[in-house]
Amino acid sequence: MRTLSADVGGTFTDLVLIDGEAGAVHLDKVPSTPGRAEAVLSGIRRLSENAGIAPGEIDIFVHGFTVGTNAFLTRNGAKVAMAVTEGMRDVLEIGDQMRPHLYRLSQTKPPPVVPRSRVVEVAERRDAFGKVVTELSEDEAKRVAAELAALEPEAVSVCLGFSFLDDSHETLLEREIARALPGVPIYLSSRVNPQIEEYPRANTTAVAAYVGPVVDRYVSTLDQALAGDGVAAPLRLMRSDGGVATPRSARDNPAAMLLSGPAGGVIAGAAMARELDVPDLVTFDMGGTSADFSVIASSEPRMVTERHIDGQPLRLPTLDIETISAGGGSIAHVDLGGALRVGPQSAGAEPGPACYGQGGTDATVTDAAVVLGILHPGEFLGGEIPLDADLARQAVQTTIADPLGLSLEAAALGIVRVANAGMIQAIRKLSVERGLDIRDFALLAFGGAGPIYAPFMARDLDMAEVLVPLNPGVYAAQGLLMSDIRHTTQTAFQRRFHKVEEAELTERLGALRDELDQALGRDGIATEVRRFRFLADMRCSGQFHELLVPLPEPGAAGWWQPDAVAAVFHDHHDQAYGHTDPEAPVEFVNLRVEAFGRTAKAALPSEGAESVGAPEPVSHRPVCLDADEGFHDTPVYRRDDLEPGQTVSGPAVIIQRDTTTVVLAGQRASVAAGQVLRIGMA
Repeated sequence: MRTLSADVGGTFTDLVLIDGEAGAVHLDKVPSTPGRAEAVLSGIRRLSENAGIAPGEIDIFVHGFTVGTNAFLTRNGAKVAMAVTEGMRDVLEIGDQMRPHLYRLSQTKPPPVVPRSRVVEVAERRDAFGKVVTELSEDEAKRVAAELAALEPEAVSVCLGFSFLDDSHETLLEREIARALPGVPIYLSSRVNPQIEEYPRANTTAVAAYVGPVVDRYVSTLDQALAGDGVAAPLRLMRSDGGVATPRSARDNPAAMLLSGPAGGVIAGAAMARELDVPDLVTFDMGGTSADFSVIASSEPRMVTERHIDGQPLRLPTLDIETISAGGGSIAHVDLGGALRVGPQSAGAEPGPACYGQGGTDATVTDAAVVLGILHPGEFLGGEIPLDADLARQAVQTTIADPLGLSLEAAALGIVRVANAGMIQAIRKLSVERGLDIRDFALLAFGGAGPIYAPFMARDLDMAEVLVPLNPGVYAAQGLLMSDIRHTTQTAFQRRFHKVEEAELTERLGALRDELDQALGRDGIATEVRRFRFLADMRCSGQFHELLVPLPEPGAAGWWQPDAVAAVFHDHHDQAYGHTDPEAPVEFVNLRVEAFGRTAKAALPSEGAESVGAPEPVSHRPVCLDADEGFHDTPVYRRDDLEPGQTVSGPAVIIQRDTTTVVLAGQRASVAAGQVLRIGMA
């Protein structure tokens, strides 16, 4: 079997081809073409040629992309019209009272993806128990459909009050809209996010409609282009929750693809946690424009059911990933107060850092690494993209060192330290603020820049160790090939535990399971490789915020034990908030089911036996890793020369085509199973 993955980033597109028949892994990185598929197609052609196979011999193609995210952030999505219950026209404009700066007197809310002028009110109403107050007539549905059609939308979203309790009004309206607007996608809140709270539900549905046509166009274009290049492999798309979807499933709820980009690395990290028996780790993916962090606890990625993107709520299950603007292309500058800042602006792929020699003049994190000797001009990307050290020095000297009155080396170290400080804060937000002791965690570093800066960050955070996979520059793309087909669904179920009847709970969860079982069947997943997981949003009675808690599999006699499930909830509450009241009554808010369909995966080649000899450096060069030590003649090792069982003591630099790894003084890197570098204190 041959499986291929492509992970499109802001600067580079990473590709991995695992040839199970030949026992080989082929890797490549090509410059990204934002919003277009040219980079993916050219990468597939080049990778296939290097592997000596035809594109038609690829069996499965898994793709992670940021098309939907970019469309949302840049406000280049579809033209959407929206239908809401009468009196709720301003739901997206008003939003909620959540403010990023609580005491700032003047704040600007991000504009909604559907302006008020494109929202149509519907004469219908249900109460909080789902009972009809005002019936939706067919005449009213036809009037609304005609008014929506007059707006000439590319997509329509529908969010009627309390439709998560009864969706009959939404489905009636859908039928009339489909007649008035044939071929235009319609997104119902009762399918996209059947959950209490009007604004988050309405916004999530609106976002699905906003990015839906953009995702659909990209996927359709890619599908056709792949067929034109002879790629007949089934296309799988990475979801925000770490699973993969068929194109049909992605079109049903495109909002589930909104954060697909960084998910692959988290899935690969969970696999490494199990393989190395390192159950607790933080994944750190640093590329050219951003850095992504996520926590894996007890070998399982942490999930969230709601997050804010650009200040707006998105209520769909996603991996708990924190993204900040800190990449190799992040621009360093001196602000008006004379302080050194790094980011959020990025040089991106065009023109890129100054050392790329493509016209960039601003100092970036990559330029700082060149000045410090960490990156060698002739070794970047295997020498494919030569760097200009003089341009890097000039940029750092002109924009940072001279304005601050610092030496060139001090300015470059300052850029690295400021960039690290922002990333360290992101790790603290994911760990300490969620009740986790970061000192018990390892830091898994990947991406083109992650292994350079991870040893600094792990040292400052007193973390257990740093893990660097064999191919860190394309590790997220490799993680795409470890994912399975995934579907999720949910239903509102607000009950206090003491009022829950086991038969009703079993029936509701069973209905959700059957719905997802049918979805897996439509995807062609065999019954024997399907599995399901049951969860619920719970909270103490009277609380506003809820926690996601696993449930026992329903059906077996006595599976529903309220006291036992409440005890699990209180354990989660204690970990999240540092306290709990075991006597407080607990209630359900929503029921959730996740379905997984195991997909075929090509076998990775086996590794050789352990070596007892010490590795030999390929060269030495001056490298500055510490302000007090200055430049130090540092050994340079080639990653391909390191074998399992060997160790490297710092300070040292380990080079490979897709990244560079730093080992600081007082640290030691050992080569473990899977040729993973484990960097800890000597």
